Amino acid sequence: MQKNLVILRAGDASLHRVWLAQSNREFDIFVSYYGNTAGAMQDGADYYEVRKGPKWSCIAELLLERQELLDKYSAFWFPDDDLLATTETLNRMFGFFHTFGLSLAQPALTNDSYHYWPITLQDSRYLIRFTQFVEVMAPIFDRTALKACAQTFGESRSGWGLDFVWPKLCGRGRHDSIGIIDATPVKHTRPLGGELYKNNAELTPHDDAEKMLKKYGVERIRKTATKYSFGGVKSMENLVRNKLIFRLGL
Repeated sequence: MQKNLVILRAGDASLHRVWLAQSNREFDIFVSYYGNTAGAMQDGADYYEVRKGPKWSCIAELLLERQELLDKYSAFWFPDDDLLATTETLNRMFGFFHTFGLSLAQPALTNDSYHYWPITLQDSRYLIRFTQFVEVMAPIFDRTALKACAQTFGESRSGWGLDFVWPKLCGRGRHDSIGIIDATPVKHTRPLGGELYKNNAELTPHDDAEKMLKKYGVERIRKTATKYSFGGVKSMENLVRNKLIFRLGL
């Protein structure tokens, strides 16, 4: 068993088979399938279920039903199913996450990705940028952060607003515990929100966002959190390169 778990809400066009293509993966994967073909996307999965509904409320239900997973693993990634990445990229992503002791993070997006927040695009000057924002598209939590934030997953059916709330709940009072991992970018291959809103027409994302921001008192950071980073680790820093060269293959 690996110490890293990927929990994926997968539809019929999921790209996750590419993530599993190499045999040396350093993560397990739980495929939570929302499509219409019995048994689809089960190959290669360490855990599998069928569950209809939007991403975050379904993950909330899954975690309540499978609470033993929180004790088995130390890092949890919740990606959208339209991200393109290799096994090696994801192995290195988890490696950076653990090495820098992050509580909440995400891989950067390649600069040719469909995106909404420019801060999530790769900045090639850095290995990691420390931020107060991680997007709902692909967050990674450590166990403590996940336990602190899991209660919110079912509070926004669209997912809107969650990414502003999480840093408040799991920042540990450190500026360097939350970040965007530029060293391991993934490509977001499809326009934003397509499958989510197509399959769940009842969603009211703007209402969800306003409710979450008000409940957790984070209205004021809305504009600044997505614009600014708090420095980071640059790839030319010899000390960091020497520390990571063996573990991360730099």
